Amino acid sequence: MSSFNLKSMARIARVAGLTAGLSLGLTACFKPLYGPTASGESLQTVLASIDVPEIAWPDSQAVMGHYLRSELIYALNGSGSETPKRYVLKLALARSLSTPIVDTETGRATSAIVGGTVTYTLTSLDGTRVYTQGSATSSTSYDRYQQRFATVRAGRDAEIRLARVLAEQIKTRLAATLSAGS
Repeated sequence: MSSFNLKSMARIARVAGLTAGLSLGLTACFKPLYGPTASGESLQTVLASIDVPEIAWPDSQAVMGHYLRSELIYALNGSGSETPKRYVLKLALARSLSTPIVDTETGRATSAIVGGTVTYTLTSLDGTRVYTQGSATSSTSYDRYQQRFATVRAGRDAEIRLARVLAEQIKTRLAATLSAGS
């Protein structure tokens, strides 16, 4: 019985040693997202060097486009300091509105869902090199009321929340790309 325990203990020790060896070998594979970039520059400085130019949005997207651009500028350079620009972020926005719940007595929608998809491209300042491109998608809902002003304000708040989520998604993806090397 004691030899059985010794064999079991030896197996456990081997498995523990193998697991420790593998985990130590993999620690070099992980890099913190907001640490220094491959060039040694701080990621915050690199993100602050992204220019988000003014865009002439169509009327149906103007409000959300304005909030999206504002949220991106704040997310990339929240310090407000003037940083020399090295990159340009080009954006295209697709917005949708659906009303899934309708009151059967009044025929009015009682809630709405605002959806948004932003296609982005990060290029060099002169536009000759594309660093990354992709899209971010999200949606948010809001209640609709009998008072028109309350519904308009709730819709605006939903657009602001949606713009904040999309901006955060884009910032995270840009950070992952630029931290690996630019």
